[in-house]
Amino acid sequence: MSLYQIPLGATEIVVPPSVTRLVRLAVALGAVAHGGPLSPAEEALLAGALAGPLPSATELSAVRRAVREGHDPLGEELTLAVPIAQRRRTGAFYTPPGIVLPMVRWVLRRDPERVVDAGCGSGRFAMAVARERPDLMIVAVDSDPLATLVARANLHLAGARRFRVVQGDYTSLDLEPIRGRTGFVGNPPYVRHHQLSPEQKERAVDMARRLGLNLSRLSGLHVHFFLATALLGRPGDVGCFVTSAEWLDVHYGAALRDLLAGWLGADALHWISPESAPFEDAMTTAVITCFHIGDGSPTVRCRYIRNRGELGDLDVGGTALSRAALRRTPRWTPLFRGQGIQEDGKGLVPLGTLVRVSRGVATGANSFFVMTKEEARLRGLSRYVRPVISKAEEVLQAEGVIRDGPSRKELLDLPASLALDLPEHGRLREYLEQAERQGIPSRYLCAHRRPWWRLGAPAAPPVVGTYMARQGPAFALNVDGMAILNVIHGLYPRQPLSPGELAALVRYLNAERHSFRGAGRTYHGGLEKFEPREMEALRVPGPERLRELAEEGRGGEPA
Repeated sequence: MSLYQIPLGATEIVVPPSVTRLVRLAVALGAVAHGGPLSPAEEALLAGALAGPLPSATELSAVRRAVREGHDPLGEELTLAVPIAQRRRTGAFYTPPGIVLPMVRWVLRRDPERVVDAGCGSGRFAMAVARERPDLMIVAVDSDPLATLVARANLHLAGARRFRVVQGDYTSLDLEPIRGRTGFVGNPPYVRHHQLSPEQKERAVDMARRLGLNLSRLSGLHVHFFLATALLGRPGDVGCFVTSAEWLDVHYGAALRDLLAGWLGADALHWISPESAPFEDAMTTAVITCFHIGDGSPTVRCRYIRNRGELGDLDVGGTALSRAALRRTPRWTPLFRGQGIQEDGKGLVPLGTLVRVSRGVATGANSFFVMTKEEARLRGLSRYVRPVISKAEEVLQAEGVIRDGPSRKELLDLPASLALDLPEHGRLREYLEQAERQGIPSRYLCAHRRPWWRLGAPAAPPVVGTYMARQGPAFALNVDGMAILNVIHGLYPRQPLSPGELAALVRYLNAERHSFRGAGRTYHGGLEKFEPREMEALRVPGPERLRELAEEGRGGEPA
């Protein structure tokens, strides 16, 4: 059972303190009194949190003020209360305000009579609607009872006057017909097909069949949301969803591409560069899809955005492409840059279509930041370090899988917000003061960081590779999630790849590494260097072939 999953038929559950606190906050801020009747799951969660302490008047006032100023403190607390592993299973990754507002304004410019927030979470899209149009009817839907309790409080605080919050499955939503236009908006949960039940998959296949489409059972939950919207909507309704961008290219996104080129009526596609990290707590790609249901206009705007901060007005920019051309094109991402990514005769594509290649962290003072596990223990720093791959030889000798172990070096990786003046950080302060006496803060890289000891090490890449040797680059699965120094390249998927697909990719790269010689920059003595873009140019199996290789190699994956 998950952190607060509600057993069928339960009337009361025991919830942990972090969830109890959030439920009590939401109730004190109006969750029970607004948004329509509570669901049985919400009632059970509420009953399980009755023993929690009441929030203070000061705390309630601070939340009200923050929501009035356009923030989402309850949503931020929700992300902390629910473990990241659980949020990944349910696809609950909340949308930054810089994406929410342009999407909501696009929908509101179409003058809807009602807005539906599909997969509402804490209600960020619905709150943005309420702040712009407080009298508009809002329906917010989410399967998570904790999220819907929070959304109820948030919408009340944001000034919504007409809203209903539904705790349930959006793909089974019963939406009352209205005379005017409905606008659909949101960030449908990204849940891969492996985590969907057979019943969910069959329901989606049936929805697609009713729309005249053949749906692959490998489709993720976000595709199901598009199908449900196409069935809920009526001609003239509009929608704007932000999702992972993988469906633009993969085989199991074909039904959604057909739907958007047809009945769902794509108006514009805004593809955010994979390098820009559109979501702060998830490594994923993103595309914003604007659609007019039943619209048969001959063109669709395709817009490439380098950074989410450049999103701006969704009615502006992009290249108009014919809808007929979209129907004929099996992969859509090349259209955003006006170039094709074609498989060659062997079904190979550039590695960069699957992953982003990036160097590891440059410390500027390895002797200070990198240490053995024993050194970290003796210095009292074990709580501040993380395992690190510090030499290319470690990957060259890994035989495809690199792991943590007693001899693994550790990297001092401190958050910028660390309160060094607290007594518990005394040993760390001593170590930093020693470095200051040695002049380490004045070294070039350290001097250009604020604070000088904050590395900002990137998330651990699932695959690592060497980039300078007198042999082809070697690759390994980074199964223990170790950090990497800048002597190693990290490979970060542009679209989600299963463990089996990652293993198949590493097997192929290592099997073909001899053929990569000459593709980098060769120096005197035969030393060859691969810059990130040069490594991304290496040819590897395309997504469909990679999936087949993963199935062929299943059973040989690392534990």
